[in-house]
Amino acid sequence: MKAASAGSRPQSWRYATLLVLLMLGQATSAIPSPLYSLYAAKWDYPPFLTTVIFAAYGAVAVVAILVSGALSDRYGRRPVLIAAVLLLLAGLAVFVFAAGPGYLVVARMLNGLGIGAIVLVGGAALLDVSPERAARSGTLTAIAFNVGIAGAALGTAGLAQTGFHPLLLPYLADALIALVLLVLLLTMREPHPSAGAAPLGIPRPHVPKEIRGRFVFAVIGAGAAWAVLGVCFSLEPSIAAHAAHVTGPFFGGVIIAAVTLAAACTQIVSARYPARTVALVGDTALAVLMLAGVGGFATGDPVVIIVTVALQGGAYGLAFGGSLRHLTAHIPAERRGAVMSMFYLLAYGALITPTLLVGIGATVWRDTAIFPVFSVLAAPLCLSAVVVERVLGRRAERRTAATAPSRDAAVPEHTPRRLSEID
Repeated sequence: MKAASAGSRPQSWRYATLLVLLMLGQATSAIPSPLYSLYAAKWDYPPFLTTVIFAAYGAVAVVAILVSGALSDRYGRRPVLIAAVLLLLAGLAVFVFAAGPGYLVVARMLNGLGIGAIVLVGGAALLDVSPERAARSGTLTAIAFNVGIAGAALGTAGLAQTGFHPLLLPYLADALIALVLLVLLLTMREPHPSAGAAPLGIPRPHVPKEIRGRFVFAVIGAGAAWAVLGVCFSLEPSIAAHAAHVTGPFFGGVIIAAVTLAAACTQIVSARYPARTVALVGDTALAVLMLAGVGGFATGDPVVIIVTVALQGGAYGLAFGGSLRHLTAHIPAERRGAVMSMFYLLAYGALITPTLLVGIGATVWRDTAIFPVFSVLAAPLCLSAVVVERVLGRRAERRTAATAPSRDAAVPEHTPRRLSEID
């Protein structure tokens, strides 16, 4: 009876532990970003290889996202999260003992598998632990992601600036936190109430016809935002340092922190507004700010460059957060896995492809020469989401107008009717 009583005690710390785990996952993804310039100098490899190392993380993260959800439904959240933390620790160990750029690719792939699982299963576990706080959990998750990235980038870059074992201590500190969380996960009761009941099946990426318009708008906006983010996390720290004529990795860490903290702020503020409006504002602002960023980087002023990337980060937060909210609020419950699988496949493709292309350009030419080209090309990609939504909105208005006469008899003249979709 005592054992049963102890087992039934409420574990009020589970919610906070899962939030910290989500923060740790994103922190782990950000640690290498300020260090890429040090690795490149140590082993003398070109910028393209930096983007390959970064892209390896994205390529396997999407695999983890596709697989881990089904595994956690069948076997429980806790076993999958434990395995994810072990993968994080394995990746950190490879970073510590790395003897060449090939090791970095392997380390990022191991971390990508772990982080992808943590993002999906950790978020689901939060809902299992506290379903009544679903809306708040979404906001807290976004904050945890961005604070984790900013903290890791600043801490790693500050340590690297001092030159005190920068390729060792950040990974050891991250591993220590991961070990503490691993112990907590081992003592945590399974959060998923129906673990073991669900059949094991990987959701096939598919978008139902009734939400394809929303999906296209959301994935273009989110994809454009992630394309900008991929370059920011891989090459932009060194590009900004070269443009500002600043030596040392700390400035690159500030760049990453400015982007992610600004994104967190705009996502918190915009949570009370309609998702479609937020996404449209974010897409438009990101397009304008990418063009303005060309001028900001051309000044060579460190303060101007930091302000520029912070504004871009704020627009990214609106574009991605609004696009994702706009889509997820209207996915049929039985289709969530299939739709989100397709969404993340395309989003990670948008993250990886432009990053690799910019890496090729930075290898053939100078990185400060290719960055303005990327900025100019990214702007119309962001605006294309706005154009798509306008086209879809007009089609919806025409369909509504076509069916209006049949409803006139049932609807009083003074009753207002909506002609376009709102969130």
